[in-house]
Amino acid sequence: MADKKISELTGNTAPESTDIAPVTRANGSATNKVTLGLIAQLFSDNTDITNAVRITNIVSISQINYDALSSYDAATIYIIS
Repeated sequence: MADKKISELTGNTAPESTDIAPVTRANGSATNKVTLGLIAQLFSDNTDITNAVRITNIVSISQINYDALSSYDAATIYIIS
């Protein structure tokens, strides 16, 4: 892939957790490809918290659709809209 400015890239309106994004170390020593799922995990750190579940998904859902779910995922935050 040729180098492009971010403003020249096509927007992805439905990214998947397996999609890849470039991540550069804070000190600039390396840029690596990382899945979006792994990036999301960085924002949910349950290290050293007993019985804690790492949050891996956030969804906005209507009350009717939430009530209709057959099961709930402990790693998902449901925002009732």
